[in-house]
Amino acid sequence: MTKAVCGLLLLWLTASAHAVTVPLILEGNAPIVELEFQTPSGSPRMARFLIDTGGGSFILGSKLMADIGAQPIGPPTKEEGETLVPLSPMVAKLGGTELDLSDARPTGMPAYKWPTPRNEAEGLIPGRLLKHYDVVFDYPAQRFTLSEPRTSTPQGVEFNTPISTPSGFPRIEAQIGGKTYGFLLDTGASFTMISRTALDQWAKENPDSPSAIGAVGFANMSGGKMERQALMLRIPQLQLGAISLKGVAAVSRPDATFETYMSSMMTAPIVGSLAGNVLRDFRVEIDYAAGKTYLSQSRTSVDDDLVSVGLVLSAEHGESLMIRALSSTAAPDVKLSVHVGDTLLAVDNIVLTGKPLAAAALQLQGKPGTHKRLQLMRDGKALTVTATVKDLL
Repeated sequence: MTKAVCGLLLLWLTASAHAVTVPLILEGNAPIVELEFQTPSGSPRMARFLIDTGGGSFILGSKLMADIGAQPIGPPTKEEGETLVPLSPMVAKLGGTELDLSDARPTGMPAYKWPTPRNEAEGLIPGRLLKHYDVVFDYPAQRFTLSEPRTSTPQGVEFNTPISTPSGFPRIEAQIGGKTYGFLLDTGASFTMISRTALDQWAKENPDSPSAIGAVGFANMSGGKMERQALMLRIPQLQLGAISLKGVAAVSRPDATFETYMSSMMTAPIVGSLAGNVLRDFRVEIDYAAGKTYLSQSRTSVDDDLVSVGLVLSAEHGESLMIRALSSTAAPDVKLSVHVGDTLLAVDNIVLTGKPLAAAALQLQGKPGTHKRLQLMRDGKALTVTATVKDLL
């Protein structure tokens, strides 16, 4: 072996010791990776984790907790209506590399297999963990990379994204209608969310912009009251530095969600979170130590999930999908044949019982004017209705 080859091999080994790259699974605009744990018997246990730059704790669902023998070490607490328990220290690996969980606060959700009804993921990786690394979400290439701080060469357009302490939440600014607004850079959300006050104002200023009531498609992240009454709006133009994005779709959140609650955990006030339906077209590199983000856009996606039947769903204990509302722009036959309170069992014979909301959104989308066969349960009786697919926004 020549000295040159040896030198190249040494360089490669050194570089590889600083970083790990794994496949990035996209499920309803949400980035998911596989982590490895160890069971009490010593065998490996793989689990899908949603990577949430806006998340606060390293959260495990109930089945994963049981399988690896994770033990509560304190009393349960309530957070946004959910019961959480602190867990004993554990080891989690990404691509064979042990993750730094020192600030991640391992936490369990004993009532649910999946911490979020949106995705088939058994856990959440939060900003508190990510802030120890340089992080790359390469959405188009479907790769995720963690590297030691200051060991990689940044790529893309540079943005200041101050990182809040201790949450690890990155803040980015965007221009809309000639004004600058702060946003949480939020990989954990599948759809961009903005204060209702701001969206109402932009809708008033842009009366020709498509809008609807009811969070559908990948904006349907929980199915609660706020989504049943949510405003969806296409923003004519959103400017990220020199990057111009036209027709970005956003869904509202109740006033004070961002202006008060989330802003208190940021370095400065925000009005919303920039999320998966925007980030999916970019390679997103976050240098946590420097408070910088680098964006490289390689495609422009369309919102196929918003060309749909138009149902607002909730996942009932991970088993059934309950219809909570219909989009205000749903086709007339949908409004006539589908009732709030129905349970959605299947779409075109694809069974959805026990599936997450993102899976339902995929089955409900299609081409405008085509039809879906919905199998429903109403008042204890099964029935099948035909529903027209429509461009909802």
